[in-house]
Amino acid sequence: DLAALADPVALEQIVHNLLANAQHALAQVPAAERALAVAAREDSGRVVLTLRDSGPGIAPEMLPRLFEPFFSTREGGLGLGLPLSESLALGMGGSLTVANAPPRGALLRLELPRA
Repeated sequence: DLAALADPVALEQIVHNLLANAQHALAQVPAAERALAVAAREDSGRVVLTLRDSGPGIAPEMLPRLFEPFFSTREGGLGLGLPLSESLALGMGGSLTVANAPPRGALLRLELPRA
């Protein structure tokens, strides 16, 4: 019964980008170690969507730059997916954050106002 105040196309673009990034990260670890958890919950009048992967994680010095246009941790990456996703989230009154998830992997958190 969770509903967010969000543009459906923008929300689809964000989720697509986050899942694509997780897929690329998971390709870097052995198949038996690959895991992706997606969850949604309500927190203080906001819908919180989290994606946690068991990929290699993100080098700590790279974390502050992830939302910079044209910065990518992936060879051949354009560096536009996360900046676009953050911009779309902000435009809907939300936020997007990325952190490392111990013991390994990344945790992405999308927050949007609840409808």
